[in-house]
Amino acid sequence: MNGSHPDEMTLMDYAAGSLSIPQALAVSVHMCFCHECRSLVKNFNHLGGALLETLKPASADDSVFDALMASLEARPSAARAKKNTTHLEEKSVPHFTNPLLRYLPTSIDKLPWQRQTKEIGQFDLTPLVNVKGFRVALQKIKAGAKIPTHTHKGIEYTVLLSGAFSDEMGVYQAGDFIARDASHHHSPVALQNEDCICLTVLSAPLKFTGWYRILNPFMSWR
Repeated sequence: MNGSHPDEMTLMDYAAGSLSIPQALAVSVHMCFCHECRSLVKNFNHLGGALLETLKPASADDSVFDALMASLEARPSAARAKKNTTHLEEKSVPHFTNPLLRYLPTSIDKLPWQRQTKEIGQFDLTPLVNVKGFRVALQKIKAGAKIPTHTHKGIEYTVLLSGAFSDEMGVYQAGDFIARDASHHHSPVALQNEDCICLTVLSAPLKFTGWYRILNPFMSWR
């Protein structure tokens, strides 16, 4: 596959319904752009359904079988995950904003961006998504602007909605899904010809490096 995509384990977790809502939102937005990932998730759903149909209790002990069924019922099934994404796929493939519609008060171009710096704006989705332990936001980066070098205390998912940016590991276009963690240090730069808008999902605050580390005490949100 060309471009940047979630790894297969992330897509399997998405198909099984085991991702958090913020992480699933990021994967859903990426899939609006990506036929290959939609096909993989569809295949994982079919595989999960086939496995469930052939599953037999490992013991004649009723308590073992009951415990297994309780576990399956407590977890969103692959069939349910497929049902939940079908409407999204049918309605959203041509329009990347559709998975976000339940959280946005207006279209992206009319959002009340909160100014973070002269060149970077944010629309905070965290109170709307409302999942403890995650920060979710749309970021708008002016053409040519640079985000200071940083690493991550947790996992960051970024889905590029429009424009393009580069960092030390590559160049990313609309639809690309980028996963970063504590092993990565990067400084994204929006390309010169267009503002960059992306969805970001954080499981922990950023950690700035270099002299920007003086900002780290202000980055805590737990």
